[in-house]
This record gives sequence, C-alpha cells and structure tokens, in this order.
Amino acid sequence: MTPPVRLTVGDAVVARIAAAAAREVPGVVALRPDLGQTLLGLAGSLLGDRFADGALSAAGASASVDGGRAEVALTLVTTLGHNTRDLCTAVQRAVAARVRAGTGLDAVVTVTVADVLLDEPPRRRVPTPDPDTDPGPQARPESTQSPQVPPPGSR
Repeated sequence: MTPPVRLTVGDAVVARIAAAAAREVPGVVALRPDLGQTLLGLAGSLLGDRFADGALSAAGASASVDGGRAEVALTLVTTLGHNTRDLCTAVQRAVAARVRAGTGLDAVVTVTVADVLLDEPPRRRVPTPDPDTDPGPQARPESTQSPQVPPPGSR
C-alpha cells in the first residue's frame, strides 16, 4: 500500500499563479508591487540575485498559505471607464479559480485598486483662424527665429 502523499504549496507559487491570472482579466493594466517587493527587486538588480528577479513575476501579488487555504492580496492599476467594483469581482473570481485549479487550495482574494489611469490627456485646441479678422499668412511678417526659441529680452 502506498503511503499518502503530503503536498506543500509555497506562498510564492500561489502569488505567481494569482498574478498571472489577474493580468489576464480585461481592465487590469498592471499589478503594482508593494514596498517589500520593490525593495526585493532593487536588491536583486543591484546584487544580481536570480531569486529576487524571479519574485518580480509575482509583483503586485502576495499570498499566505495555511493548511488548505490561501489568502491572496493583489494591488492593481486599471483605466478610467472600467467599473472598479465589477473589475475587482472579476479578478477575485479568476484568481480563486486559477489557484484552485493549479494548487487545489481554496483562496480568499483581496483586491486593491491603487491607481486609475486616465485616457490620453486633453490636447490643446489650436484656434481656427477667422477669415474676417485674420488676414492670412501672406499678410503676416516672416519670422527669422525658431518658434521654440523665445525672442531676445522676453525673459
């Protein structure tokens, strides 16, 4: 008779699975690492530590496994126009399902939206010349200076 197999799933494994699942949810622009992950990444880049570099794949996700349950925390960035409550619900469901499928663990997922990116910044509107008040380019004097360089004495 074969003895029962004891399987231990590490926190980092769950965090990487959760990060990968969260990035696939429409509306998630990026995951944002917390301070500890940022410092670990900096240390890895300075010291050439290959283990610290591997932790970056889970940047923005942390996990804690206790028995048959995992607690996952995600910090994400989205764009303006996505309902954050619906997005968080979708991320929770996707991550819990992926963690369950990949590890067999039930997951409680906490999602924090750290930033909402705006669409492109509003562009300056270039005024359209009025033919009644603007004489046109032929009546304007030619400038010999580049438009980026302010005229002398203007400072």
